[in-house]
Amino acid sequence: MSVKKINVAIAGATGYVGLDLIKLISNHPKVEIKYLCAQKKIGKNIQFFDKRIKKKLPTISSLKKVNWKNVDILFTALPNGETQILAKSLATKELNIIDLSADFRLANASTYKKFYKKKHMAKDLIKKSIYALSEFVKIKIRNYKIIACPGCYP
Repeated sequence: MSVKKINVAIAGATGYVGLDLIKLISNHPKVEIKYLCAQKKIGKNIQFFDKRIKKKLPTISSLKKVNWKNVDILFTALPNGETQILAKSLATKELNIIDLSADFRLANASTYKKFYKKKHMAKDLIKKSIYALSEFVKIKIRNYKIIACPGCYP
């Protein structure tokens, strides 16, 4: 019996968080990693960055090369501030984002500015995001396009 897989892209694939994410989900039976994106080392295999990852995966590519019609979920493991800009540019796509940065963890832009010392660039998307642990909001989480994940502290 064939299992329908969720097609994912990972932005920030070669950073610390991105590599751990890849290691965790690369063997998940319901996940197909379609794109591993970064700004440098385009064309390299993921094993160049982390020898622990054994599965054959797509080579590193630019976000510009992603065919968004073939992606269900975008994981972002980007520095704070970058997911806002990316999410804004992708807002019209049928795509969910799971953000591992702090960009959508706070409920309003002024609080974000207070703590991160920069203006939030996608204020309109804050209301379309939820900051949560999926295990606690399984039903509610389906109503949001952006899921903001807690950091390493929980």
